[in-house]
Amino acid sequence: MQRILSKRVLRDIRENLLRYLALFFLVAMVMYMVVAIVGASETIMQGTEESAAVHHREDGQFGVFVPLTDSEVTQITDKGVTVQQDFSLDFHQGQATLRIYQAREKIDLFAPEQGAELPMQGEILLEQHYAEKHELGLGDTLTVGGRDFIVAGIGSTPDYDATYEKTSDTTVDSNLFGVGFVTAEDYEALKAGGQNFRTEDYTYTYLLNGAMTDQELKELLQSFELDRSKVTDIYFLEMLADAEETKNDIQDGIRELLDGVNELTDGVDELAEHNTDLTDAADTLFDAMLEQVNDSLEDAGVEVTLTSSNYEQQLNTMIADPHAYTASMQEDLQDIKKSLDELQEFRDGVKSYTDGVNAASAGGGALVGGMSKITENSAALNQGAYGIFNAILGMVNEQLKAQLEPYAAYGITFSGLTLDGYGEQLDQMAAVFTQKGASQTAAQLAAVKGQLDTVAQFRDGVKAYTAGVGEAAGGSQQLFGGLSVLYTASEPLVSGTDAVVDALMDMVEAQLKENNITVDLTADNYKEELDRLAAEGSSMDIKLRDSLQEAKDTLADLEDFREGIIEYTDAVSEIADGSKELRDGVRELQEEADDMIEEYFTFDIDNLTQFLIAEDNPRIDAAAGDVVINRFAGILAGIILMVLFTYVISVFVIHNIEKESSVIGALYALGVTRGQLLFHYLLNPMLISFLGGAVGCILGFSKYGTGWQMGDSIAYYSLPPMQIVTPGYLLFYSLIMPPVTAAVVNYLVINKKLKRTALSLLRNEQTAGKAGRVQNMNLGNMKFLLRFQIRQMLREIRSAFAVVIGMFICLLILMLSIDCAVLCINFGNACLEETKYAYMYTYKYPTEDVPEGGTPAYVENLKKESYGYNLDVTVLGIDDDNPYFPIATADKKNEIVISSAAAQKFGVKVGDKLVLSDEVNERDYAFTVKNIVHFTSGVYVFLDRDVMQELFDQEDDYYNVVFADHALDIDNGRLYATVSKDNVAESSQIFTDMMGPMVVMLVAISALIFMIVMYLMMKVMIDRSAFSISLMKVFGYRRREIRRLYLDGNFYVILLGAVICVPLAKWSMDLVYPYCIANVAIGMDLKFTPQIYIMIYGGILLCYMVINFLLVGRLNKLVPAEVLKNRE
Repeated sequence: MQRILSKRVLRDIRENLLRYLALFFLVAMVMYMVVAIVGASETIMQGTEESAAVHHREDGQFGVFVPLTDSEVTQITDKGVTVQQDFSLDFHQGQATLRIYQAREKIDLFAPEQGAELPMQGEILLEQHYAEKHELGLGDTLTVGGRDFIVAGIGSTPDYDATYEKTSDTTVDSNLFGVGFVTAEDYEALKAGGQNFRTEDYTYTYLLNGAMTDQELKELLQSFELDRSKVTDIYFLEMLADAEETKNDIQDGIRELLDGVNELTDGVDELAEHNTDLTDAADTLFDAMLEQVNDSLEDAGVEVTLTSSNYEQQLNTMIADPHAYTASMQEDLQDIKKSLDELQEFRDGVKSYTDGVNAASAGGGALVGGMSKITENSAALNQGAYGIFNAILGMVNEQLKAQLEPYAAYGITFSGLTLDGYGEQLDQMAAVFTQKGASQTAAQLAAVKGQLDTVAQFRDGVKAYTAGVGEAAGGSQQLFGGLSVLYTASEPLVSGTDAVVDALMDMVEAQLKENNITVDLTADNYKEELDRLAAEGSSMDIKLRDSLQEAKDTLADLEDFREGIIEYTDAVSEIADGSKELRDGVRELQEEADDMIEEYFTFDIDNLTQFLIAEDNPRIDAAAGDVVINRFAGILAGIILMVLFTYVISVFVIHNIEKESSVIGALYALGVTRGQLLFHYLLNPMLISFLGGAVGCILGFSKYGTGWQMGDSIAYYSLPPMQIVTPGYLLFYSLIMPPVTAAVVNYLVINKKLKRTALSLLRNEQTAGKAGRVQNMNLGNMKFLLRFQIRQMLREIRSAFAVVIGMFICLLILMLSIDCAVLCINFGNACLEETKYAYMYTYKYPTEDVPEGGTPAYVENLKKESYGYNLDVTVLGIDDDNPYFPIATADKKNEIVISSAAAQKFGVKVGDKLVLSDEVNERDYAFTVKNIVHFTSGVYVFLDRDVMQELFDQEDDYYNVVFADHALDIDNGRLYATVSKDNVAESSQIFTDMMGPMVVMLVAISALIFMIVMYLMMKVMIDRSAFSISLMKVFGYRRREIRRLYLDGNFYVILLGAVICVPLAKWSMDLVYPYCIANVAIGMDLKFTPQIYIMIYGGILLCYMVINFLLVGRLNKLVPAEVLKNRE
């Protein structure tokens, strides 16, 4: 019986050829589209990896100021790491730049598309797109640096997948930049020629070979000392000189401080040496005066002895009784002379003393000046120390993040080290890795902690040092204040001493005059005059009363003066002791500061200018990164279309069973089993599905599928020759899924139908429920034509629903493609409209003054998570008068204005909180959204520049970006990158070019699939109504009338379905599309213009008209004899 059934297989295919062909093309196109899009992505991704292995793609590269020595290279290679010298020279080639390398033999090998892998002397290998743009072929002559070279090879290298001139560039332009490779001898000759317009770039590439980690290699490189005399980067040397100026100011300040302290100490020592002289002289002066007065009183016959404790009381008593005494003065000139000698000695001591005060005061001034210089640099030193620590901590975070990313699958996540908690964090992470058996990783984390501890010790030492300097500055200021007071008192001290001496001489002259001796005593002659008078033996009488009064006043003044001198000299002794302690402290400070500066602030920097691992290099694997979105879109389209295919198959099978109902009933009656019937009715759908899948698979992997999809990537990126890959999951999807899906659907449907009795099948009975509901539905008093059309649609509700579902799914694919195209077009237009500047210069080494004609701004890049991707957010600090960003910024540090792209990307509105992360410094910034401005070409946050400088701890007027409406004359060495408006336009056009083939394919295939589904389902409707149509022909209805009854009603199904499905499909795809571009930091402007909607509706109706035209021919094939075939 099975053999008999097998004879119906080919006959069934012939009878339903168009239906099976439509099903075949449906499956083939679905598979072709999915295989082509996903296969192209897989080919580029896998091909890039395979080429990387074959051509020894680098694990990373590093740049140096001066070439490594042989000893340093040996230290690296002894660790098991492969290192290749990859120096380069840049030459002008018209308006283009050609970068020349030595031919590589170890790493990043040349992959020729044409010609040789290595050049001979006098030959050059060229990057393929540069050669194409400049119309250079094998055997052509190219002049570089005044030397002629024969083009011997054209191809690519793994490290220039995207041929950016700088890693900060955003677009590839092979008209303006390319690379070439020559022999070592030719390279040296070109270098000797000196026609390169940039200095030689010293870069090395490396392969770790599993011997070290990137971090370990970096640490080894950082341990190599730099010979600064060989550094040629003038801007780096300028920055280094500025930094060293701060260090020199600190050291000069300490030296001046020490000099001032030494001078101060010497002055105070000298001053202290005369303390005893000063106090002794004051005592001697006072005692001498007492002795003189006592002698005078004794000569006058007054029996009284005056002492320092009783003289005031005794003299007061004597003065109170003027009649008690008379006397004459005897010759006592010698005693007077002696007293005046002692007073002169006292005056000399005071002069020496005040000279010492002057020296001490000058030393104190030098001390304060030195301390001021130090304190001026304390803030810069603290900021520099913290900046060094933060920078190193940021680098550690970036490296650990990349290194620990593979462990995320095991539940180990890395959120970044913090300023104060890094030690505990690293200890905890090391413990986790130790428990999991990753001892090497744990050891690396311990090493990182040790390095950070060293830098933290430096940071804390600087902090303590500057705090001590601050205290020393305060103390020195206080000391200088005290010395200033001392200095201020010096002149009164000297003048007071002179006044005392003068007063004593006046008193002596007066006493002598009363004894009729006239003499003029001065500081210069008093000795000679008194000696002369003493020699003459003259005698004098004085009036005792006046002498007593004058003696009382003089002795009282001298008593006060002596006590003041004692207190004064005691204070000087304390200052002397303090100055010695200060000198010792400053000497210790100088020693400690010198040690610290020698260890941490010597600017004996390492030789590294950059360290770039392959994963962070935008030139490497750029094409593979760009096609990830295509792969996602292809897989999504494949899932959607598989759902459609499944539903269409189910409707197709149900119709086929209903059509073959009587045949199945007869076969049942003849004894054919259910299993045999299942196999028979499964065979054709499975066979057609398999063949359609196979053809779609073959076309998808051909040059018309995958090859076409790869075209734009190959044209833009410099890729090696690639063989199309056939991933196993795509083979399974295209070859196994269609027949399996057909088998499963057919089995479920056929098995249900075959459960009916043979008689029910022979009579082709419909289920009462559905038929009854359709027949009994009250349609009111409609006109016959409309009522008939509605009842026909209700009768064929399953097929109509299949058409609408098919339309919806095809519209999803269509909306995916149109969204793609609209996004690219709108993004390109927004870039041109919103880019108001002609040039943007991003600085590496900003100048003090903004270039003339430029508008400064301050840019920082922060991070924000969105849809599972950590996106860059550009924080732009602008001035109020910035002509290129006319945006009113907030005045507060916690308020921001954001672009509409940022609001859309992060789902925030005005008044919401937005938290951005600084992953380098482990800091989060929480802002309140004050306003949202229309800006869709980038994810921007706008701040006032002054506010932003304060927020990010930058000095006033700091900038690192300059905008201009014309080209500025800025040295390239100062810049990270230069972006022109033309570059922005080219970058935006790249998206359109890259997505173009996929958009065209999706639009075309979605339209074809919709037409096929509509044809299949509407044909099913006609076939199911074949008996009724034949009967209508018997009744004399014309073809146009029959078309209106059975076909035109479908127009309303299509029209109503389009009205519902187009906005629903647009809404659904707009919900899904953000996930398709989750890794791209741009706005998502998916708004359709009215013209696009008109084109979509017009296309749907056009497809309907084409299918309707085809089905009219099917109506003509139905003959009245069909009525006779189906009577009992």
